[in-house]
Amino acid sequence: MNHRKDETNTDATSGAGGNFPATAWSMVFQMQEGADSDAMDRAWERLARAYWQPLYAFLRRRGAEHHAACDDVQGFFAYLLSRAFIRRIEPGDGLFRSFLLRALLNWRADQYRASVTLKRGGRQTLIPFDELDEDEAMQDGCTPEETYDCRWARTVYDIALAALEERLTARGRGGQFLKLRGLLTGQEVARYQEIATELGMTISAVKQAATELRREFGVVLRGEIRKTVVAESQVDGEIRYLLGLLSKGC
Repeated sequence: MNHRKDETNTDATSGAGGNFPATAWSMVFQMQEGADSDAMDRAWERLARAYWQPLYAFLRRRGAEHHAACDDVQGFFAYLLSRAFIRRIEPGDGLFRSFLLRALLNWRADQYRASVTLKRGGRQTLIPFDELDEDEAMQDGCTPEETYDCRWARTVYDIALAALEERLTARGRGGQFLKLRGLLTGQEVARYQEIATELGMTISAVKQAATELRREFGVVLRGEIRKTVVAESQVDGEIRYLLGLLSKGC
C-alpha cells in the first residue's frame, strides 16, 4: 500500500465537534501500523456508523427485506470494526463512500449470514435501526448505487449541519441558527421579513447573517468531505457531486 505518513494526522478525535477523526484514511493507516487506543477505536466506530443508513438503503434498493438488510448491515459492521478488516484495507480511488460500498459487497459475497450476533471486544455494537423510515430507503426510479449515493449525500449534509449548529451554539448563537437554517439552501428566502421581526433585526442584517451562515457551512461541509478522501484535489469534486444529488431532491 502506498501512503505518506506526513499526510496523516495523529489526533484520532479531532474534527468538527470532536466527533470524527481528521481523516478516515489517516486513522486507518495509523491503526494498520499498530496504533491501539480506545479513543481511536471510538473515533473509527463513530465514522463508520455515520454510513449505516446509506448502506441499509443500498441493500433495500437491491431487493433485501427490512430485517435482512438490518442483519446484513449489523454483520458488516461487526467485520468493519475488526482489526482483521482494518489490516486489509486498501484506499482504492480514495473515496470513503466508494470504499465502504465495495467492502460491503465483498463481505456479502464472502461471509453472508442471515443473522449475526455482534460482539467486538465483548461489547455489542448497536445501530439505531428504530430510527429508520423503511419506505424512505426505497426511492423510485433509482438504482441501488444511486440510492446509496443519495443517502450518503444527505447523511454528510446532516452531519455538517449538526456540526455547524454545535459551533454556533458554543458562541451563543444557537437560537439565531435555528431561525436562519432554512436560508442555507435559499428555500425560505420569502421569510426574511418574518425572521427579521422574530430576531429583532433588519432585513439587510438577516440577509448578511444568512450569507455568513452559508459561508461557514461551506467551510464545515468541506471539512467533513476532507475526512473521507485521500487527496485535497478530490474535495471540490465530492462537494459538487453531493450538492448535485441534493439539488435533485435526494
